Amino acid sequence: MVAEIHTVIHKQFGFTAADHFQVHATIKGFFKRTDGPLEPLIERLDAALEGQHPFPVRFNGYHMADIGFGLDVSRLGEEVNPGMLDLRERVVSAVKPFIAPDCDFVEKDLGEPFKAHITLAVRDIPYDMQADVIRYLDEAPKPIEPFMADTLHLLEFYSQDWSGPWEQTLSWRLIKTWHTD
Repeated sequence: MVAEIHTVIHKQFGFTAADHFQVHATIKGFFKRTDGPLEPLIERLDAALEGQHPFPVRFNGYHMADIGFGLDVSRLGEEVNPGMLDLRERVVSAVKPFIAPDCDFVEKDLGEPFKAHITLAVRDIPYDMQADVIRYLDEAPKPIEPFMADTLHLLEFYSQDWSGPWEQTLSWRLIKTWHTD
């Protein structure tokens, strides 16, 4: 369904950046990794995700940010989603030793309260157009029923210019998938 929303947004407004991503809910955002092999990071994530159980996720309106917006999946109704917060804490704890000291994204990602979201548009939507896009999306199909978070992915992202318009050359590669018990 989210891939269809990406297509509708592209056809109606010309936005394409979110469509460069795999459809996902962000648990831990971009980070520049320290040099070295990937295996130790994967081993830490394996340990952190061992025994992970599926948990319910629910669409709770829109997540608005200065660089884009998405579907807010951080809460179950009015309450913060404990499954999402627990997962976030375990993933961040596993990943933190592998974040490079000069990572441009770490302050934004770890310095603000975590708000799980499914990205719909990023960087290519002007902030002053968000209200128009949301009015349009209010009529689009959205995941209104709760669904289970039961699959986790480690993705590696590439861009030719991380300090500039990175969304224009963004690509990704799936490293590993975990299926919950």
